[in-house]
Amino acid sequence: MKVKSLDKNWKEFLYAFSGFGPNFLMVLMGAFFTDALNPTALDAGSLQAIMHPVCFILPAIFPILYAIAKVFDGIIDIPFAYITDTLSTKWGRRRPAIAVCTLPMIVSFVCAWIPIGGADESAQLINTIWICFWCLVFFATYTMCLIAFYGSLSTVCSDESQRLRVSGYKSFFDTISYCIVYGLVPLLLDAFEVHIDKFVFFCIPLMLTILIPLFLIKEGEKYGYPENDGLTAEKISIFESVKITFKNVLFRRWLYVNCCTFFGLQMFLVGMNAMINGGMGFNGAEMALVNTCAFAPVPIMLYLFNKLKAKKGIRFTYQTCLIAFAVAIMSFFFASTYVTGGNKILQYAISCIGGVIGSWGIGAFFMVPYHIPAQISSVEERLTGKNHSAMYFAANAVTTSIVGAISGSLVYENIKNLFISKEASGIEYAVGKITDTGEKISAEMIAAEAFGVSEASVFNLGTLVIPFIVCIVCILGAILAMKMPKDYTPVLVAAELKKFDSSIDVTAASETVTEEKKGEIIFVQIGLSVLSGFIFGFIWLAILLRSVKELTGKGKTTLTWLLSSLIPFASVYFTVKLYDSLASECEKRGIKPIGNKALYVILSVLFPILPINVIALALLQSNVNRLYNAD
Repeated sequence: MKVKSLDKNWKEFLYAFSGFGPNFLMVLMGAFFTDALNPTALDAGSLQAIMHPVCFILPAIFPILYAIAKVFDGIIDIPFAYITDTLSTKWGRRRPAIAVCTLPMIVSFVCAWIPIGGADESAQLINTIWICFWCLVFFATYTMCLIAFYGSLSTVCSDESQRLRVSGYKSFFDTISYCIVYGLVPLLLDAFEVHIDKFVFFCIPLMLTILIPLFLIKEGEKYGYPENDGLTAEKISIFESVKITFKNVLFRRWLYVNCCTFFGLQMFLVGMNAMINGGMGFNGAEMALVNTCAFAPVPIMLYLFNKLKAKKGIRFTYQTCLIAFAVAIMSFFFASTYVTGGNKILQYAISCIGGVIGSWGIGAFFMVPYHIPAQISSVEERLTGKNHSAMYFAANAVTTSIVGAISGSLVYENIKNLFISKEASGIEYAVGKITDTGEKISAEMIAAEAFGVSEASVFNLGTLVIPFIVCIVCILGAILAMKMPKDYTPVLVAAELKKFDSSIDVTAASETVTEEKKGEIIFVQIGLSVLSGFIFGFIWLAILLRSVKELTGKGKTTLTWLLSSLIPFASVYFTVKLYDSLASECEKRGIKPIGNKALYVILSVLFPILPINVIALALLQSNVNRLYNAD
């Protein structure tokens, strides 16, 4: 009798949480790592750099070696997937890989963030070799852990309905990761005045969430191994596994679309902070505002995505996500200081509207790449007895790693060193450095001197062209999606497999569909929305209250935070009180405050569950920033 690993609802949620720690730190690495080492595209004095404006690596060589490391990360997915698909031990199939690779994954991640050679230009080669070596180790061990985790998805879930729920939960945790990394981390860095490398070290214990599957996956000698039900699955060679995977027409058509998506998404993610911090000139609080608009609606958008998918199919729904993201990404260009001249209100409007539009696609980009391979591999195992589910995720990973290495390493890491000026023609290449006397010279200063203009008239070309590149590849992906099937139901997947092997009996898939329940849990979606979206407001409000008390000497920070966060409409009173305190202090210093009492009352009534009212928080934060700048 088959033993169910996820036999309770809470286990589904906990299992989906398993990859949160490693994924969070991988997202953190993707968002900040290369810019921390070479902060050319960041604003002056940014805490997102290890030491602004010092470049710790060789800018001509590092992108190539780092791209090789990313491609290596993808290539090893195939042999690693085969190992975890065919491994047979008394502890099971997936668990040994996770247990063995967790410690080296943590150690290598830490070492990659420590440029041992120092900050001198002479040490750049040492740092480059050291960092790229540890990146190779980290990518390999991270890959093994996650491939084993993802590969178990097709067997720990009993049917498509449960698989879709777990994929949705995992998408939620992915969303939380991106919310924290892109929204809260810049804010926290500014609030606590800590550099990104120190923050990373503080987060290292989160890696241990990957150990959760060791206790949830029911496999091994106790339950019968290598399969949960004690039966030995048909073993296939690595070459046959790769051949079956890439010859699957349904999967291959998805890969074309996913490669376009990932090319644009990877470039967007590695360059996002540079586009907001450097391109728009936003500080941590303003970055939090933009990313709140992009990530807060994601769980609700996922719910709507599933509703639209049920009516129109996954192809049409995913195409709308790609088009929406193509439109949203252009807001980074139109909200840049190059276009707006630094008009904050105009920048807020453009970037926030763009963020909300983009949120329609963000959740789908997290969920669909896991749902489709899991669905295909699960049906294939049911009909053929061949379990090589991890190979589908490996194929996903190897292709996206290659395009990600091209877009996020080779392309981005080179174009971010290019500068233009409205007052002079041409393009200049510049990288920040530290002189023999210890003087720090930013890339903007070097470019401005080469142009013969003021530093204020110099703009980073990379942050300006990224939106156009991402927009183009997203539109291309939407076009290629026309070749995808309308949906990836078990019946459709089974029919495609039968085209490849006419001996397959597809009745098992048909019977399964009638037995599966397609119910959705609305209250879970609402709860996830609160957790992922509103988390910004709670932390932002606490930091804002502390800033107001520091500037004015007024207010009871903890009590105000609790009452505003927990009691609907209490924010009407406290928001006005905050404004009064800030306005009074502004008048003392001859600064014109933003907003008035009536505006804050209206905003607080329209957004009763403060601190969700990000508009009021943004206006109050602007007054706080004015006072700090005056100091």
